[in-house]
Amino acid sequence: MIVKHGSDGERHIQSVFRALKIMECVAENDNVISLTEVSQKMGLSKSTAHGLIATLEKYGYLQQDPVTGKYSLGLKTFELGQAYAANLDLREIALPDLRELSILYQETAHLAVLSGDDVVYIDKVDESRSSIGIRTRIGGRNPAYCTGVGKVLLSGLSENKVTEMYAGKQFQKFTKNTVSDTNALLEQLRRIREMGYALDMEEIEPDLQCVAAPIKDNQGTVIAAISLSGPANRFHNIEQIAENVAKAAMQISGRLGYRGKQKASAVK
Repeated sequence: MIVKHGSDGERHIQSVFRALKIMECVAENDNVISLTEVSQKMGLSKSTAHGLIATLEKYGYLQQDPVTGKYSLGLKTFELGQAYAANLDLREIALPDLRELSILYQETAHLAVLSGDDVVYIDKVDESRSSIGIRTRIGGRNPAYCTGVGKVLLSGLSENKVTEMYAGKQFQKFTKNTVSDTNALLEQLRRIREMGYALDMEEIEPDLQCVAAPIKDNQGTVIAAISLSGPANRFHNIEQIAENVAKAAMQISGRLGYRGKQKASAVK
């Protein structure tokens, strides 16, 4: 057994380190890699790389395609990831980013999830020094179709699912800007998927604007949304706000195991 000392003075077992790096190497290579590629990327001889890969395969951390001979992550890594995800507290993970957004813009930040065709606010941070607050509460509900967080959450569903959800239902008009029917909503959701964030431009309450972005789990599923809300006269530079909200949502998603890319473009 070869033991090395890292720069921090801690003892590291080389074979364990190499095995972990191989799994990272597979993940970074679109989850498919050959023995030769592992050997080259890690600077190992083929015999050393093969021994490590064979051990990881034996215990379910890697699996080999019988046709191509290439390797991908095995079921064991998924099981470990699920066990890790099960112990995560979404509110605790999102709180630092919610607080940072609220402090940065002196507005109200929310964390919400979908419940039926409503959104439920599971956390709220208001670091604003303004006397004008947002009338939401933790545990409160709002319709999904006319809120920023709601539309982001709906954008994670298929169009068939959204159509089915609103079949036979009337869209209550809270303001002149409230979406009026399912087709108009579906068009908004397509744009949200394209941009990576949603806007609520005084759709549920006059003078209230909101920018929201999706939180995704390690499978890329939209499981929650965060938003920044405030009075329209204080919501300057929507493009910059959207960029920072999307960035915060991506950081939270990353801590949940999501490895996709941020997708946000300017409002047009």
